Amino acid sequence: MTVLAKTNLPAQASLQRCLIVITLGIIALLLSSCGGSQVRPCERNIEDCLVDIPPPVEVWWDAPLPDFSENPDRPVISLLGERTQVFSVGEFYLEEGALAADEQDGDISEQIVITGDVDTSRVGDYLVRYAVTDSDGQAAIEQARVIRVIDNNPQHLTRRPLGTTAANFGYFEHLPTNYGEPAQQKPPLLIYLHGSGGNLEFTTDTDPVTSLDAVLENYGVPRLIDDREWNNNLPFVVVAPHLGTIPGVGFKDRLDAFVDYAIHTYDIDVNRVYLTGWSSGGYLSSAYAVDFPEKIAAIAPIASGLATEIEDLPDDFCNIEQVPVWLFHGTGDQITPFVRSIRAYNAIVDLCQPRVIPKLSLILQARHHIHHAVYDLSALVGGSQEATYDPRYEPYDEDIFQWLLSHSLLDR
Repeated sequence: MTVLAKTNLPAQASLQRCLIVITLGIIALLLSSCGGSQVRPCERNIEDCLVDIPPPVEVWWDAPLPDFSENPDRPVISLLGERTQVFSVGEFYLEEGALAADEQDGDISEQIVITGDVDTSRVGDYLVRYAVTDSDGQAAIEQARVIRVIDNNPQHLTRRPLGTTAANFGYFEHLPTNYGEPAQQKPPLLIYLHGSGGNLEFTTDTDPVTSLDAVLENYGVPRLIDDREWNNNLPFVVVAPHLGTIPGVGFKDRLDAFVDYAIHTYDIDVNRVYLTGWSSGGYLSSAYAVDFPEKIAAIAPIASGLATEIEDLPDDFCNIEQVPVWLFHGTGDQITPFVRSIRAYNAIVDLCQPRVIPKLSLILQARHHIHHAVYDLSALVGGSQEATYDPRYEPYDEDIFQWLLSHSLLDR
């Protein structure tokens, strides 16, 4: 049976979102891909699908990168109280504050600027930010505290629009049910990267809050959470950035800045940081693993693969051999040919020395929009999609999230 993702975007919106995909290597290539609809504006011939790069939306792409570098000249902020605090609806919240010290200025706690509203009358996950600058203009590394206000259940999904945090992207956030409670183990971090149909330049909405809807319309992990179809027993802190636009090779540095932001802001296990993405988001997760393998415990790219020929791979491609990889693709994909995932698999196996042999699952006859069925597990062997798999490679017979959780940087 052909696997179809849950999708109902209007055809007009889909046609506007014929997308730009970034290659697995260092160089960005224009490729075709679309996000979130069954309407296909192009066939397998990639040349027919190329589109002009829309102009970047500057406020998104030029957002300053957060700087978490250690510098002895920078003042230091120390939070008073816990980084994460949990309150019941209606319970009184008292801001505990923070201390700030500078090598030259001494105690500058009174100069700390605290931003972020907390409303304990409403369920929500609130972010309180602490910033300070010394007399020389050196800014401290911003600190943040998560205030959880819960009823019977905590908040499912929170919007973090650009400008409301120190992040260089707006994003969606999901915190696990027990986040903030005493635990023996910190939660892992899952970063989901949408397809280019969610990119800002393909939308008509430039409002930082409502433009995040493009990420939900692209389906995938944040849509599962928003639709209450997410398994709340999963321990992940999930963040799904709205990538805005990807104008050039600097995209990996900007993604790396966001990864650093997430690691710094949330109380997570830094040894269990995972990337997954669909279409261009899959390419992006693989490209990031090549450049920053020391930060990522495992990746799961869907409907992407390797766009460049093997002989044109960058010299550092085999950095990815340190990172466990599970590739998914549909053999009926008319937007991103499934041979690209085979090429990526073969490149890792034949050219590199992978610490963990990569996995490749090819869903027979399935087209481009397989990601939601992979994430909601309906594409599992025996699942409701009744998906069948190319027997030359791995079937999808293991929960993708449990597979991710089975890997840690400590394994290396």
